Amino acid sequence: MLQLLRVRVSLAVAGGSLFGALYFGGPDIWRGVVTALGAGILCAACSALNQVQEREFDARMERTKDRPIVSGRVSVQAGFSLLLVLFLMGLTLFALVGGWPLLLLGFAVPVIYNGVYTPLKRVTPMALLAGALSGALPPLTGWVGAGGSLLDPSILAVTTIFYLWQVPHFWLLHEKHREDYERAGFATLESRLPHRMYRPMLALWVSAYFLGLGCLVYVSGPGAVSWFLPSAIVLMGGVALFAVARNYRRGAAVAVYASLPLVLVVMLTNTL
Repeated sequence: MLQLLRVRVSLAVAGGSLFGALYFGGPDIWRGVVTALGAGILCAACSALNQVQEREFDARMERTKDRPIVSGRVSVQAGFSLLLVLFLMGLTLFALVGGWPLLLLGFAVPVIYNGVYTPLKRVTPMALLAGALSGALPPLTGWVGAGGSLLDPSILAVTTIFYLWQVPHFWLLHEKHREDYERAGFATLESRLPHRMYRPMLALWVSAYFLGLGCLVYVSGPGAVSWFLPSAIVLMGGVALFAVARNYRRGAAVAVYASLPLVLVVMLTNTL
């Protein structure tokens, strides 16, 4: 059952939401904690719905053929009933804590992830540009839940960085499991784009991500702009670009995945 809820991903989403609440720094931290809980529950619901939607495709892939619904350990009806309960729980928590603005954000997540990204990724690899929107929302939910404005430039900058981070994350995942995805009938960049375009596009996006990360550090205040963090960002960005150019997937993954948590921790340290 835990596999149906994708607990690690749900915890990561809850952590992103909690970051948004802590970054706002309001007096009622419990609101941020409740929002983070709601975000994790909504993520679990979206994951369960995704496995209901893609059960036929999951059965064709090595990495997903043992998922609960595909293997028959959980029936489609039971999975659907559970995800409905989870959706109601998550949206109720959002409504109680943040009212309409947070509730609308909560509705946006399944609409984007399950309604747009999930069916579209069988058509075009550019579906990840839509799917990344849902992955960029967790810090914004925490910020709004803690009492912050939905349109505050500070949290919109963080949300933008999360969006930029999502795309190389999806790309690296697709490349790691490319044969599995193609066997299941999903559109991959390698199969749909000319090879001469694929690497430059990925390198361009990774460059935009690290440039945005550097800008975020700069505007976060003097505590974050020490000599160490900018140097670390430049170093990791260089490693990531070199790894993309040489097709060293593991090197690119380490640089991309490590950079965002590092910056977020420093930003929180500078804020608290």
